[in-house]
Amino acid sequence: MTHGSITHHFGTAANLQAAVADVLIEQLLAGVRSGAGALKAGTIDEAALVDLVFDVFEETGVGRLIGFLAAFGSPLLRPLFEKLARLPRDISTDEQQGSAFTEPELLAIIESVVTPALSASLIGAELLQALNLEPFTIRQRVARNLAVHRNMRVVESKGSVGG
Repeated sequence: MTHGSITHHFGTAANLQAAVADVLIEQLLAGVRSGAGALKAGTIDEAALVDLVFDVFEETGVGRLIGFLAAFGSPLLRPLFEKLARLPRDISTDEQQGSAFTEPELLAIIESVVTPALSASLIGAELLQALNLEPFTIRQRVARNLAVHRNMRVVESKGSVGG
């Protein structure tokens, strides 16, 4: 790709980066949204949701892109943060996907899955290797924690309905 081609299509290299970031961020958010809907519908379990989100970070390169943008204090991260902030509300009201999580449940899912997925996409494999841990250790731990959290919410909701 030549400088002239970038200028013609995007104006600047920063606009090209913004376009790439937007596409990758949309893929990430679509993965989180579809995974949350499938988890609520019972078509996948916590481990499958974790794998889906971790795979999006690792396979698309969005984790490395976020790391790069963060390292340089790029304003291109703002749209990601804004979209992530809206995601719990958007999913909690999205009945078409069979998703009826409450916003607090979705915040917990996003925080407990997205944060470790980002971290794993940046340094996970090397860190696990340095610590002599199996490659999927982080994914397994995140899936277990998510399952425990969801089970506690089910027990709490049954207690408040029956009590």
